[in-house]
Formats: sequence, structure tokens, C-alpha cells
Amino acid sequence: MQKKKFLNILIVFCVFLLFVSTGAVAANLVELEPRPLRDVVSTRVGSVRSGTLQVPLILWGGDVATIYTADNGLFKAEGLDVSLYREDVFRNQVESCLQGKTPYLRGTMGMINAAAEVFKKNGLELVIIYQLTWSTGGDALVTRKNVKRPRDLRNKTIALQLYGPHMDYLANIMDSANVPLSRVKFRWFKELQLPPYDTKGKIIDPVSAFLEDSSIDGVMCIIPDALNLTSGGKVGTGAAGSVKGAGIILSTKTASRIIADVYAVRSDYFKRNKSKVAAFVRALMKGQEGLADLIANKSRQASEYRKLMGHAADLLLGAPQAIPDVEALLGDCQFVGYAGNVKFFTGKGTTRTVGRLTGEIQRSFMKMGLMKGKVTLRSAGWDYAALARGLPGITRKSVEVKRKFDIKKVEKRISVESSTWAEAGTLFQIEINFAPNQSAFSETQYAGDFNKALNIAQTYGGSLIIIEGHSDPLGILRAKQNRKPAVEISQMEQQAKNLSLSRARAVRKTFLAYCSRKGYKLDESQFVAVGMGIANPKYNPPRTKDEWAANRRVVFRIKQIEAELSEFTPLK
Repeated sequence: MQKKKFLNILIVFCVFLLFVSTGAVAANLVELEPRPLRDVVSTRVGSVRSGTLQVPLILWGGDVATIYTADNGLFKAEGLDVSLYREDVFRNQVESCLQGKTPYLRGTMGMINAAAEVFKKNGLELVIIYQLTWSTGGDALVTRKNVKRPRDLRNKTIALQLYGPHMDYLANIMDSANVPLSRVKFRWFKELQLPPYDTKGKIIDPVSAFLEDSSIDGVMCIIPDALNLTSGGKVGTGAAGSVKGAGIILSTKTASRIIADVYAVRSDYFKRNKSKVAAFVRALMKGQEGLADLIANKSRQASEYRKLMGHAADLLLGAPQAIPDVEALLGDCQFVGYAGNVKFFTGKGTTRTVGRLTGEIQRSFMKMGLMKGKVTLRSAGWDYAALARGLPGITRKSVEVKRKFDIKKVEKRISVESSTWAEAGTLFQIEINFAPNQSAFSETQYAGDFNKALNIAQTYGGSLIIIEGHSDPLGILRAKQNRKPAVEISQMEQQAKNLSLSRARAVRKTFLAYCSRKGYKLDESQFVAVGMGIANPKYNPPRTKDEWAANRRVVFRIKQIEAELSEFTPLK
């Protein structure tokens, strides 16, 4: 009796402790209400100040090129007096720009779109003038072990920074996974990561919130925090700042064409000072080329290289000795250069344009309560031929499409683990159905499907896309039921596999030809055709004509391969 009473008291005490500890965590979390930036910023508009041009930086590898441009006198050579300053709190940037302290805004396309409503409210527009980089590894979605792929985030909770770089990144992931934004719970925080100042015990960033509150299923964060949460990018052990069972479900190494870093300018300043803005852009292009050359020859120019890295570390991190951290930032982004800017602003050879991103972002932000309506976001409309004069010759060359994958290794891996490997690392998939005995796939008939696949392939440029051919098993099941000889059944299965492979290859060939005719240069090694035969039918057995038809399909399976790099080593 005494023992039972003691156990009851112990249970009550444990429940009390759990309640108290949970309540303590909840009390320490300082969450923000998602509101359009136009309802948060109330600064009055002032004229842009004359004199030294104040240019904002943010903590990002792309900004090292801007620092190089200033340090090497390239702004001065263009007749500009420029002073750089770091400002990561985007609201502060917007207020400074409105007040006229600077005509420029520095941020991601998502951040600039959020700010566009503020300027519209004040009778101004924003003009996108220059793209610095794409994030190609610096940003990630980390989830607990109950979430294996993006579609699993339906009805789950995700923490992220409000008015930060990950709002449109997350929205794009959910849209690609066909998860309505209304079916995801967002928890918003002020800072991107644990700030350097004393928060007095309050949790004001999503990473700390993810560590402390187990009800948060995922977090959007930069890659150093993602590596800490997942014990070095593997699976979190629960020790040393990691979360047990947590993993990186997707980073911009795979989703390499979502986060575009840009400069924007006030429309009134642009109208009166277009030649100065063009000079600013031309200097940045020269600086980016100069930085690329310095990095390529850093062993021969060690003193100059270390001087730049030290200055960048001081400006971006407040610590001149943090050179390895600056180098890591550089490794997580891809500078787009002159050729990339031409693509981004004109749409020649890419679906990932300023207009496309603006449309995607604004539709998502209205659903998320971050914007009230559509806003015009103008592009500079540069004459790129004129802008290129005086730039190094390399800037006018298109970036060569490089092969990422060894197709033979991929095919071998799939043939060994055809039934299990398909799901591992799968992000999204697109299905194309076909008629019995169909072997040709016309562009006219499948243009809609091809466009979906093209946009996914360009958005998730680091992904591996398996084009799987699938056959219906009904004939083989019937043969088994009728006790046909094993040799005959084996022949039928091999025939189904061969037929599915030929269909997958036909789709791949037609798709790549379609993209080429549209002016898109793709890495053909990103697309691998395989024949699955009857290994993975949707319906086994099919019981209706619709199920029978659904089994006859080609699937574009988009896979993140960050965990597979040892298997799929990029070709040299």
C-alpha cells in the first residue's frame, strides 16, 4: 500500500516537473506576430542625402565582393564615394532607406519583396539593379526524426526568422511538395541565430527555440547552425548543441536557385541618378571578377588575400581573425557575374528570373500574412551590351554547364536497391501517364509536364532527377494465377523492365530536346533514365481501369543527394 502511494506521488511530481519545465520554456520563447512589413515600419520619407554614399552589407559571402570593390578603389574609379556598413536587421535597413540615409537596400529577393509594400505605401517603388549570388549551401531546413521529406511537414510546426532570408525559401519548398501553407504552423522570431548580445534568458531566435521546444518540428537556419543541430550534418546525437534524431532534410546545396541575393534602389533616386547607379553596378561586376581572380591565385597573392579576408571578417563578423569563417561563407554561395545578371533580368536560358521569383514570393507572402497585395517591383532594364564595356572579357562568357554526376554509378546503385533506394532522399515527384504500348512522347502532348520538370530542375539545381519508367503488373499477375511456367513469367518481367526503360529513355530524350529548343542549357548528367518494370506499381493488383492506367507511368523523382556524396562523386 505504501509502495503504491509512493509511486502515485512520484508520478504526480514528475508530471508537475514536466509542466513547470514546459511552461518555463514557453515563457522564455519570445515569438513575433507575422505582420506585413508595411504595418511595422512607420518612418517618414526623406530625401536621399548628398555626399558619401552609404551602402549596406549583410552577413553573407556575396558581400565579400562588395568589400573587395571598395578596398581596391573600384567605386572611386567609377566616380563614386562609397562607405560600407553592415546591417542584418532588415527593418533597420528599410527605415534608413526611407529616411534617405542611403538609397540602397541589400537583401534576398524575399526580403526586398516584403519591403516593396512599405515603399508603395510611401509613394515610392523599389528597383532591382543587381544580383550578387545564389545561395548554394549556406541555408538549410533541419527537422526532427518524425519528418523525412518535405511533404511530411503537413500539419507540423516550423520556426524561422521574421523578415529574414528564409521566408520564401520555406514557401517554395512547401509549394513544390504540394503542401498548402495553410497546413503549416509558423513560429516567428526576431533574430536569425543566437545573437552576440545578452538576451536576458529570453529565446529570440529559431535555432535556440528548436533546441528548447520539442513541439517545433523543423527550423530554417544557416548551415553552421544546421551542422551543430545535426552533429556535423549527419544525425543529431542530442549532445553538444544538437537535437537527437535531427537531420538536414534539404539545403541550398540542392535547392540552389531559390535564395537570390540582390541590391535594390529607391525609384526616385534611380530616376535622377541612373548613370551613378549604373556606375555602382559596373564597379560591383568588376569587383566580383577581381575577387574571383584573387581567390584563384591566393597562393601567389597571399598578402593581398589575407588582408581582404581580415577586413571582411572585421566588417561582417566583428572579428578580423575570423578568416576561416569568411572563407566558409564564400563556399556557400555562387557569384553569378555578368552572364548570370543577364540571365536573371532577361530570362535568357533560365526559368529563375527576377519576374518569376517576384510572382512566387508575393503569392506565398499574401498567404502567409506577410503582404497585403501585389506590388510592382521594377528591374533596372540595363543595356547589358553597353554595361559590359570596360569589363574583363570573362564577364561576357556564359558559365559552362558542368557534369555533376556519374550516371553509371547512379544506375548501378538503383539496380541493386531498386525498391528501397527510390524513397530515400526523395523530395518531390512528377508523374506522366501513357497509353498501352506507347513508345513516343510528343512535346505538344507533354509540354505542361515538361515545364513542371524544367522549373523543378532549375530551382533545385543540385538535385539528382531520376526518370523512372513503370509498367503495369496485371498481365504478369494473371500469368502467375494461371500457373504459367516460371521461365515464361521471368521473361515477361524482363520484357516489362526493358519496355519501361525504353519509355524512360524516350521521355528523357524528348524532355532534353524540348529544353534545348527553348534555350535552356541543362546538365544532362542530372537526369538519369531507369526502367523499374513492375517493381513499384501504384496498385498491386489494379482493380479498376483507372488503377490499371495509373500503373503505366513515367516518374520524375527529384532527390537530394547531400547524404549520397560519397556514392555520387562529381566528375572531374
